Amino acid sequence: MLISVTMLFDFFFTQLGYVIYRRVLRYYSGEEDGLDMRKALSRDVQKKSIIPLKRPITPDELEYD
Repeated sequence: MLISVTMLFDFFFTQLGYVIYRRVLRYYSGEEDGLDMRKALSRDVQKKSIIPLKRPITPDELEYD
């Protein structure tokens, strides 16, 4: 049985304090989108770094540093 990224997020990452910051459409081959998951560090008291984007993005919109 193949477990999807979304199922893993629900079962594991929420318990560690992560949120879905944005969905990346068609990131993986097949039907599944990618999830950009983030967790605010203690210095980000107002949790501004994890305010979710209002719309999904496509892989060409990703920025790699």
